[in-house]
Formats: sequence, C-alpha cells, structure tokens
Amino acid sequence: MTIAASEGSMNVQAPAATEALPVRRTLPWPIPDYFAPVAAEDGGQRACTIELLSGRRIEGDLLAFEPEVNSVSIRVPGLAGEHRLHLDQVRMICLSTPLVFLDQIPTTEAAAAVHTSERRFTARFHDGRTLCGATRGFLKEPSGLFLFITQGDATRAVACFIPARQLQAVQIGPLLGEALTHSRLVSEDVVDAALGQQVRLRGRKLGAQLLDRGIVAPEDLKRALQAQKAQSAAKLGELLVDAGVITQAQLDDALRTQAENRSRRLGDILVQMGAVSVRQLQMAMSRKLGIPFVDAREYRVDPLALELISARIAHEYQVLPLLLQGKSLVVAVENPLTMDFAQDLRFLTGLVIVPVIANPEDLRQRIAKEYAGVQDAREAASDHGHPAADLTKVRVEDLATELARGPAPERAPEAGEPETGVTDNALVRLVNKIIMDAHAQGASDIHIETNVGKIKTRIRFRKDGDLEDYLELGPAYRNAVISRIKIMCGLDIAEHRHGQDGKISFSRYGPLPIDLRVAIVPTTNNLEDAVLRILGGVEPLPLDALGFCERDLGKIKEMIGRSYGLILVCGPTGSGKTTTLHSVLHHINRPDIKIWTAEDPVEIAQPGLRQVQINARIGWTFANAMRAFLRADPDVIMVGEMRDAETTKIGIEASLTGHLVFSTLHTNSAAESVVRLLDLGMDPFNFADALIGILSQRLARKLCSACKKAHPMSEAEIAALAHDYCIGSALDPARVVARWRAEHAHDGQLFLHEAVGCSACTNGYKGRLGVYELLDGTPEVKRLIRDRGSVPDVQQAAQDAGMRRLRQDAIEKVLSGALDLPSARAAAS
Repeated sequence: MTIAASEGSMNVQAPAATEALPVRRTLPWPIPDYFAPVAAEDGGQRACTIELLSGRRIEGDLLAFEPEVNSVSIRVPGLAGEHRLHLDQVRMICLSTPLVFLDQIPTTEAAAAVHTSERRFTARFHDGRTLCGATRGFLKEPSGLFLFITQGDATRAVACFIPARQLQAVQIGPLLGEALTHSRLVSEDVVDAALGQQVRLRGRKLGAQLLDRGIVAPEDLKRALQAQKAQSAAKLGELLVDAGVITQAQLDDALRTQAENRSRRLGDILVQMGAVSVRQLQMAMSRKLGIPFVDAREYRVDPLALELISARIAHEYQVLPLLLQGKSLVVAVENPLTMDFAQDLRFLTGLVIVPVIANPEDLRQRIAKEYAGVQDAREAASDHGHPAADLTKVRVEDLATELARGPAPERAPEAGEPETGVTDNALVRLVNKIIMDAHAQGASDIHIETNVGKIKTRIRFRKDGDLEDYLELGPAYRNAVISRIKIMCGLDIAEHRHGQDGKISFSRYGPLPIDLRVAIVPTTNNLEDAVLRILGGVEPLPLDALGFCERDLGKIKEMIGRSYGLILVCGPTGSGKTTTLHSVLHHINRPDIKIWTAEDPVEIAQPGLRQVQINARIGWTFANAMRAFLRADPDVIMVGEMRDAETTKIGIEASLTGHLVFSTLHTNSAAESVVRLLDLGMDPFNFADALIGILSQRLARKLCSACKKAHPMSEAEIAALAHDYCIGSALDPARVVARWRAEHAHDGQLFLHEAVGCSACTNGYKGRLGVYELLDGTPEVKRLIRDRGSVPDVQQAAQDAGMRRLRQDAIEKVLSGALDLPSARAAAS
C-alpha cells in the first residue's frame, strides 16, 4: 500500500467498498468472509508496517496484537528480541501481505451487492491529518477501526487498524443526501433544493427538509432483509454524526445531559433538543445499520405472525410481529439497539427474532388496532405476570405431562442445537412450579442435572442438608429448561462453554417475594447443569433457638454486648454461618446502633440493617465495602467472609478503632482459625488485642419429635460414648458419665434415639440443629496468639477455659434426644 502524505492529509487511492460485514477471526485479525484466507508465515507471524504518531514507520513481523489491552508486539529484522509498543504511540498498523478476493463470488442478490457496491471513507485523526480511500467492508470495535483498503484493480486489499484513541471522526459511505438519492428515496433536484434552503436556514439539517417513506409490502421487506448488512458496532451518537444528521457539538451537549440522568436515552434527548426528529433519527439509523424501516401504518401484517406473540407481550414491549419467514420472525420495534427483550421473544416463540425499525407513534396505534378485542388464552400463563399464583393446586407431574403433549422435536436435541419450540408457556409454568415447591418444602437448593442421549433430566432438592429426588423430565426439554432459567436471571442463552452466575427475583414471575442465586455449570458432552440457591423469605432466628448450650449462650450474649472487637464464625460451606451471624445482629439491632453489612449474596434481609451486595466483577469487593463503611459512622460491621489478607487487615484495624466487627472463615475448628489468620500475614499483637471470640459450627439432621424411638443404653455403649467424648482432653470419663446421669438420665437410665419416619417428617428427620464450639479470647489464648502458638496449644488453652468441642456438643445433643448418633458423628467428624 502506498500512502501519499502531506502536512495535512494522507490519501489512499482505491476503489470504494462495502459496509461492515460478518467476519471470521484469523489469528489476531478479523477478516471479512469474502476474502480468501491469508497464509500465515512460520510460527503464525505476519509481516506488518506500524506507523507511529511521529511519522516514523517500523517494519517487521507481528508477534502479538492485543488492542483490548492497548498493546502490540513486533520483531524487527536485525534487532534481537521482541519489541512491545503501546497503542498510544501508534497511528496505524497495516498487514504487509495483501488479502485476495474470492475467485467465485456468491450469486445471491445480497452477496452480489456486497462485491459491487462502492463506498469511500475518510478518517480524521486528532492531530489534523486525514486518511482517505476506499474499503470493502469495515469493523468498528471499542478498541479501534479495522479497514480493508483496496488496491490497483480492486482484486487485492490491505488490512489496516487505527486505534480508537487516535480517531477524531470517521465517515464511511456517502453523506445523508447522497445516501437518500442513491436509495432513490428522493431525487437529486430535491436534495439540491434542500441544500439551498439549508444554507438559508443555516442551523437546520438536510434531513429536516426531506420526506421519507417506509416499507409497506412483505415482498419489499423480504428483499430488504436479504440484502441487509451486518449491524455496526458504532454507538447511536456516532451513527448520527457519521450520517450528517447532527453535529459533534450537538452530540456532546446531549451526552452531557445524559450524564446527569442515566435513565434517559440519548435519542430522546436529541429529539427534545430539536437536533433531530424521531423520523430522522430512525431513518438515519436504518440506513447506517442496514436495518429496514417499515411504515407501521400501512404495512400488510402476516396473520400467522400475529398469532405467535400475545397481545400483552406486544403492548408491554411495543413490538409488532410482521412476517414469519422460515425459522425467523420479523418484528417491528422503535429501536433495535435497546431491544433487551429479544431473548424473551426468542424463548416464547422458539424462533430467531429479526428486528426492523418503525415510528413509535405509528407502532403504538397499529398494535392497538391489530390486537383490539383480542382475548388471548395464553395471558393466564404469562411469564411476566403472576401465573404461579394458580399453581399451588397443580401437581408438577400434571405440568410435566402437559409439556410432553406439546410440540417436541423428533429426537432429543444435542447440546448446541436450538432449543425446542415451546410456545404455550407450559415450560414457564413448570419452572415456576419447581421453584414454588422447593420453597414450600423448605429446600435450600434446586439441582437441575441434564444428561446426554435419551437419559432424562434429573431435578433434585436439597433439604436438611441431603439431596432428594423431585422430578424427571424428558430429554427433549433439557436445553429449554436451562434456557428458561437463564432468561429469568438475564444470562446469555447462547453461551454454553463457560459457567455463568446470576440472580432471579422471583416476585417478577410468581407470588413469592424470594430471590434465587443461580449457577450455570457446563458439564460433559457440552451440556449444562443449573443450581438454584433459595435466598429470600428467611427470617433471622432468635439466639435462644439456635441450639447453644447454656454456657455458650451466656458467653455469646456477653461477647456481642461489647462495643468493639472481632468475633468470627467458622465452618465449611453450608454450615449455617450466615444464619448465626444474622441471629446475632437481630439480637443487637436497636435504633441507637448503626449496623453495616457486606454480603455476597444478601441472603437474609433485616429492617434496620444497611446491607450491601458485593460485586467483585465491577471492583466492589469486601475490602472496598469495608473502607466505605468506616467513612459512614458505623457501630457494628459484618463482612460476609475474610477470604484475603486485605479484608482481614481492615477488619482487625476497624475492631481496634472502636467498632464491633463480625465475619466468617472457612476453617474446620475455632483453634485452626487463629493459625489461618496468622498465616494470612496478620500482626499477632493486633489480632490478639482485637479478638473477642471464635465460634465454630456444623449442622446436623434433627430427629422428628413425633416419631423418634428411644432405647436404653448398655454400659458398653455408655463407656464407648464417654471415651469418644473425652478423647484429646484431660476429662475423666467416669466423672463425665456421672454428670450425664445427673443431667440426661430418666430413672437413672440414659437413652439413645433413632429415626423412624412419619407423615410429618422425611425418613425420621425434620429440620437441622447447630453443633458448636466457642473459643473465648481469654488472656492465655491471646498470649498464645502473640507467641504464634500451635493449634493444639490454642485448643488446649480454650478447653481449659471451659470450651466444649464440636464432638462433645454433638454427643450432649444425642443424650438430650435431639440427634441420633449417626447424624452427630457425621456433623462433628
């Protein structure tokens, strides 16, 4: 490529080109589909020329091209090693090896238009220089502009990249007047007259002088869709400036107005400013994006298309179905760039949604006309109303049968294939019913497990810590179930390779004011599982109802009554740490105390607490939240987890400066928590001064009080249990047995209880009960922390001060009849 540069401009003489097209990414560079692949050199390197802002050119082999991190690496002949450049230094990068057009051009009307149409471009740089020429296609990304500049006889092109930060403006294709005459929407005489009047009126835009028309016939719409170009990545404001409808100054004014209120749309602001009319806005967007503009007042709507979208959906989303074309449904909307409901429509119809543009007022009137008096039977099953309100009396098996009777593919779709076309909302109601049943049965989690081939999808509930089978669904609907859940929490239904996390506010879909945390996990055979954690609808329990022994309950109340210090709750995932902390906060929650909490997620809501949801993906971490809390005049701070040194250090410092701090740790015992924090690099003196106490806990399945069965313990069983109780301590088994007989015996006899099962429980168990050990921050424990004592030393000091270990607390609850021996051993092992 030869660039003739002057002081003010650079010019590339070449034929004109097309707009942005679908591309494939070969190595680091996007290449349009109508170019033949360029053979990479050894090691995947590419010869290139890099022009710096200073005007200097560097030629060499492109080793790494990473525009998203503003970096490019090149190997220069004659110089050793790799040279990395920041894109702030670069004006343009061009590949030296030309791209070659395909010998055989596709014969379709759209493809022929791609290869024969000509479009000029002008790129203006911030330093005043310009680059002019022609390109066959372009790709505008946040990192910059990719051009494919044609050369010679237009059979070859050079791929170039201009960093976004160097571009002041870019014009690709004709200006607005040229576009209108080329499209035969107006004649050249009308444009000339409008230009003359524009000179007289000065401030008015050319588009304000012209009338436009939209597509009214399905045949015209089909031809327009066939020739439709790929949607540009440019923002709306850039599209309008490039089309000449508004000036950059007007765009800047509108953006400043939008910055004051992010809920306002840029197009609405421009219309209110008088910079552009609604019609102009949409016509310019239609021309630039290649999306047809339809006259909603006159268009001949396909009756079959109308049947696919209910009246309520049409009114709610302001969407008008126009044309059913194969597996695609063409719909008219006001603005395709803000069409955030496309996934909902795709799911409800089972079709690919193709948007076209229509005037909003015309669209509103046509929707009202087409759906006037329509009584849609599916409204009762609407997924954005409250269809679940009527599901309490419906059996899930009946819904599964109804789903199976609906339209289904001849075979189970493999992963990656389109979801089955469920259009009658049976699946929507089934998913709602699953969530409602899980909540009604006291489940904490819903597990949806898909399987390959003809194996059914398995749905299980976690209740009281154990998984129980709930339902099996036919394999034909495994993808549809996962897709429905993704839609409910706003995830990407097309992404199947990576895990996704989301949250469902179920009050949007049913009568329950609960939230669900969703994890989508890819599994073997390109399938996906979903796990839904039920978060809402939980009230904090009173401290007295948590199952503390008398000694621990008194100690806990004394600890949380202090004005400053650090209290930790430790245990594995699912051991009830969050429930315990919220019970503690509920106990001290008074009008004269300010309590801040940082949680991920917020599982229990309490009036009076200022609760903050952590979002690490945007940098809102536990550490950042705690820094904010310390500037917000707190009395008590609860941080969901001390998982890193930064959060732990801030928590300890906060507890030493007059704040009561609560947090959790994932450790096996209270004594191990001490060593864990020291291993994180905490200062032992500060930690020792801050520590009030550490509570370690587990959850054990509680026996059903209605059906549990007792049998007297033999002397051998008593001796074995006393040995387990005293192991690792200085306790005397005989004295322990004597105390047991005094506290738990009936008529001098100790009893064990076992699960039986009845209609009021599940296999003899009902609910769960906490098992605890509470380490008090005594002077001896603090001394060991300062001396970096071992876990056994800290544990022994705590036991000498009266701490009851997990195993001991579990055995005490076995003797009281609350737990059976297997559950106690499982919880405290």
